Amino acid sequence: MKKSIISLTLATLAFAASAQANIKWDYVGAGYTDAGGDGPYIEGSFRLDSQWVADARLTRLSSGPADVNLLQAGINYLSGFKLDFSPTTQTYVLAGIDHAFGDADDTGVYGGVGLRHPLTPEVELYSEATYHTIADNYGSLAGGIAYYLSPDWAIRGNIALNSGDMKNEFRFGVSYQF
Repeated sequence: MKKSIISLTLATLAFAASAQANIKWDYVGAGYTDAGGDGPYIEGSFRLDSQWVADARLTRLSSGPADVNLLQAGINYLSGFKLDFSPTTQTYVLAGIDHAFGDADDTGVYGGVGLRHPLTPEVELYSEATYHTIADNYGSLAGGIAYYLSPDWAIRGNIALNSGDMKNEFRFGVSYQF
């Protein structure tokens, strides 16, 4: 009985280890966001080398008569730090610039930490904790999921819980990995 339980456990662990998705940093995406105002966004990410990833996002937020464009551009440093309980999880440090223009004009910087975890070949979880100096400073804890329809296409969704007067944010979109 013990041998069958041990062999079943080992087979399950071997399957789980081989069933991990390959985290893809190179992608372009588009979708809808609701962050106080709501509207479309486009984003992209490009791996520069084994440890550096550049990313950018442009969001158009409309709330009543006000239209604000928010541009974020930054860089991620893939730390290589592995979690003992999850060696396939990728951890990173991020920093960049936030710039609001249109009916609002403000610029700030952000920094934080994040992780991406391949749960299955089709599902990837991600989370980030950041601090932004734009809009009177606020902290943000975001979490989301990417579901890969194919190796090239994914549906993405996330929610960000923000501190202070900054509204919480919801995003839903699609991405093309290259």
